[in-house]
Amino acid sequence: MCPLGVSSRLSGCAAMLKEIVITEQPACARVPKDFPITLCCRAQGPPSLHYQWLQLSESYKGTPTHFCTTEKAPYEEIPGANKPDLHIVAKQTHLYICRVNDEHHKTLYSRWAKVKVLKDVPRGLVPPGWEGDPIIVTQPASAEVMSQCPVQFQCHALGIPAPQYQWYHNGLPTKKSRLIQIKAVKPGDCGSYLCCVSNVRGERWSAPVDLTIGQDIILQALPTVKRPKETYFAVGKVALLIGNNGYLNHPNLLAPMVDVSELSVLLRKIGFCVVSLVDLTREEMLRAVNQFLDLLDKGVYGLFYYAGHGYERSGRNYMVPVDAPQPYRPENCISVQKILQQMQDRKTALNVVLLDTCRKWYNSDCALSKVTPQKPLGNTVYGYATSENAEAYEVQDGDFSSGIFMTYLKKHIMDDKKVTHMLEAVLEDIGDDPLVKGKQVMEIRHTLKESRSLTDKVCPSRNMRLNSMEWEQHRNLPRQKVKFSCGVEAELRFQPVFSNLIHAFAKLTYTPAHLKDMRVHLYNPDMAEHSLTNCTKLDRDDSILAFGSDGEKADSMLRLSGLQKLQNDVIIKIDLHYTNLTSGMHAQDTLDHRIPTTWVARFCNKDTAFMNNDHELGTTNGCCLPRTQCSPTTNCSDNKLGANHPGNASGMPISVQSKSSSEPEENDERHFS
Repeated sequence: MCPLGVSSRLSGCAAMLKEIVITEQPACARVPKDFPITLCCRAQGPPSLHYQWLQLSESYKGTPTHFCTTEKAPYEEIPGANKPDLHIVAKQTHLYICRVNDEHHKTLYSRWAKVKVLKDVPRGLVPPGWEGDPIIVTQPASAEVMSQCPVQFQCHALGIPAPQYQWYHNGLPTKKSRLIQIKAVKPGDCGSYLCCVSNVRGERWSAPVDLTIGQDIILQALPTVKRPKETYFAVGKVALLIGNNGYLNHPNLLAPMVDVSELSVLLRKIGFCVVSLVDLTREEMLRAVNQFLDLLDKGVYGLFYYAGHGYERSGRNYMVPVDAPQPYRPENCISVQKILQQMQDRKTALNVVLLDTCRKWYNSDCALSKVTPQKPLGNTVYGYATSENAEAYEVQDGDFSSGIFMTYLKKHIMDDKKVTHMLEAVLEDIGDDPLVKGKQVMEIRHTLKESRSLTDKVCPSRNMRLNSMEWEQHRNLPRQKVKFSCGVEAELRFQPVFSNLIHAFAKLTYTPAHLKDMRVHLYNPDMAEHSLTNCTKLDRDDSILAFGSDGEKADSMLRLSGLQKLQNDVIIKIDLHYTNLTSGMHAQDTLDHRIPTTWVARFCNKDTAFMNNDHELGTTNGCCLPRTQCSPTTNCSDNKLGANHPGNASGMPISVQSKSSSEPEENDERHFS
């Protein structure tokens, strides 16, 4: 053990290993300024292992909790730090990582360890000889507010390793974070709150605080005269949401999948027919936009959202599909402005484009694409996650990943106000976020002349085929029962996650008395890596997206992704393992369950222009946008760039340097002519 060390031990490995295995990872810590601390990294493997510690480069413009993968090698070697233990005096917050290599130049990186320095810690709060047990620095304070007003409680603590937080409301566990935010206080929110702060060295409890609704608080405001609000409506609402997480030739992202999921839920609540897609190639993205444009018509509200890799040149934005090579080429990037032009051609009542992507400038000497100026119809709104030549950031707090833009967009997307006013509220919230202040500022551009809101009612015309209720019913997939030869019965449930991703669940519904120790397992030969036999051990994405509104616990789960690629029926294999009490023998039954491609196409809405083979943007348009950052403690489990880059314990990269040092080339869209 390291004195004052920060580590988490893994199980031991064999004495002689051909590959390097890290057995002790450095872990995060929260300490006062000028505190001496030791980070520890241990590895096993071939003889003559060499260690080298690195830290986040001081020239890197991001912050330790916001990571942008477009920048090259944001880490730098620490001179002389070539031992398993790194002894430092914490002056300011830094990220550290250890590189381990053998004499054959094989390399493995440890997890990133963030040493957070808390300034202005009261003198005398940290006792002499402190070894890292939790010390609460900021205590929550009681609050008395008006009903429906916002309130927050926060608790900050020191600890080695970095402490975990668990809040309790009236004795029952609630959120696990340093901060509790309540947007609109209701009677059920009132009561006592306290926080438990803990790590491997111990735990501490905050002082209990009370939340009450004040009876004597009077809001004083001058009377105002409001003009009566004009009534606007849509004949239909259609949204296309695309999120690209896993890139073949570029660094992976963390948050787009979750962001698309959360936004699709909110848009459905306000009457949108939503097509949500993840991880699309250029061909697939063009088809998706073809479908989207085919659903637009006169009087329709159209909304397009994209999160993924992208860039900007002379005010024109370009999106990068998951199969785009490195460096970017004109023939594999898509112009957002072309999409908006095609949306306007459908004579829509409102066009909203939300770009959750970086806007760095690239290739000033490359010819621009030919984009016709927008028509002066007064019906378009652009919401950029960041300003020109700037990055858009993702943030990770514990196990939670989210784009900064989506963090605040989902707070206001259902506000009953003009779209531009709603986005202004998002802009103000991002501007107040201390993590990205001076680094990311949202930008809004629009020609909207009417006070149209995303919450406006839908009044379909006779010829309008879009109905959100029917659309949602279209997404509901029936449950199916299966029976094994041994008499066991099971039920298959299917949960739509995105328009090209389904989760299949198996739950045992009947078991004969002479059988015991039953386990069911779903798998597909092409998707074996996506199957889980214990749904209580889901990763972060699955835990957010896996379960339906019924909340039933399943015995096995299988993720069916990339449905837009299907050419043949889907075969789900169902294995049942059990013990026969009569014979005492262990046995196995296997069933094949076939899902016809026509049934999956019904879910994917492939009966519309999504199956159109016209991949160019002559009469329709294609799309995919980017954010280019990874959070330093996240498992980018789908990254195809290999494990020999700085990353987490599983070997996946955290912020990966591009394979090529060339800057991305501008897309002049000559391939659309």
